[in-house]
Amino acid sequence: MRGLLLAAFLVFVAACASTRDDGLRVVTIRAIVPENSGLVYLAGNLPELGPWRANGAAMQGAGRERRITLRLPLGTTLEYKITQGSWDREGLGPSGTVMPNSRIEVDGEETATITIVDWKHDVNEYVGDPEGAGVIGQLVYWRDVRSPLLQHARHVGIYLPPQYVANPDARFPVIYAHDGQNLFDPRIANTGVDWGVDEAMQALVAEGAIEPAIVVGIWSTPNRRLEYAPAGVLALVSDDVKADAAEEFPENLRVGDAYLRFIVEELKPRIDREFRTRPGRESTFLMGSSMGALISVYGMAEHPDVFGAAAGLSMHWPTGISEHNIIERQETWRPAIVAAYQSYFEGRRLDPASHLMWVDHGAGFLDHLYVPYQEAMLPVLHGLGYVDGVTLEARVYPGANHNETAWRERLRDPLTFLLRSRPSQN
Repeated sequence: MRGLLLAAFLVFVAACASTRDDGLRVVTIRAIVPENSGLVYLAGNLPELGPWRANGAAMQGAGRERRITLRLPLGTTLEYKITQGSWDREGLGPSGTVMPNSRIEVDGEETATITIVDWKHDVNEYVGDPEGAGVIGQLVYWRDVRSPLLQHARHVGIYLPPQYVANPDARFPVIYAHDGQNLFDPRIANTGVDWGVDEAMQALVAEGAIEPAIVVGIWSTPNRRLEYAPAGVLALVSDDVKADAAEEFPENLRVGDAYLRFIVEELKPRIDREFRTRPGRESTFLMGSSMGALISVYGMAEHPDVFGAAAGLSMHWPTGISEHNIIERQETWRPAIVAAYQSYFEGRRLDPASHLMWVDHGAGFLDHLYVPYQEAMLPVLHGLGYVDGVTLEARVYPGANHNETAWRERLRDPLTFLLRSRPSQN
């Protein structure tokens, strides 16, 4: 018996030594879920989980308690969510909305418990209840808007500020914003945090900093990456990266130009017919984040007679999305992409006095990859005649992450840039 106990003790000591030597710690996540939830999954920011694959790792257990145990290096920051295997069935918190990411800083053995009160409902339930979004003003939905130019139908949410109803003779500028599902309603937004467009706008209006505007939120589709791809830029990349660019964005599937035509030729005329807009270029703007930022700036360059300003939050200047290109092959990929943008912009009718540009990035997850790209692009924009602080705002937000929470926190800045009163630049 003593020999068995000694052997067991030595195994325990060896295990402890191994844990100390390899720097790994045990992290246990416990989820309390509704009855009859079926399979439950952990999604998170670790490479082993996708990252952020909705069905990243199945949790163990049945009934209301599920568990998963991970071994993670000291110093790891784990962000995670609980799902039923898809983002349409994400766990809801006590408020009945999608929760922000839960977070663990691994500095020892950790145990965390999260309570899920329900699973995300069919998105059409929320679309059918726009008042439930709680916006300051009015939210109007056009459901399943189709275009012969594009494969997928999409919802379009139109935000009307309270001044729209209060001033029935007034006309309003319009911001066309991408990833529209994330702008107004936390019940729908990807991370349970919407951009808070209405709150930010009304606070600025109350301060006298801007005029109110209509915001048209165009929902993204499963073709988001291809719809937001700047085909005209990708066509100009040098031969040494053409194959890589074609692998990420097959030439016959680059539908960014068609997506912009949908906005310009179909959506904007309908908005101008049905709402009291100021339809001219000087009152028509584009806004988006990440690749939505990219298609905003590209859209203004493609349609300079239609759009007078573009705001790109977490501007995805790298254009590609693969780690292989934007990180591993940065010394080849970055100069090729920058040169393609320079050639593209030089062939367009962008006048800095009439086409204002906001581009920014943070310094947190993913956004830190943008730093060398934006630094390389600024001389290109200056060469086009853009002037910092006048016709161009290129901001850096230290520590800001790449998510709706970060964009919500700084939204007042690009809104002020787009909607403030400006003296004539002529």
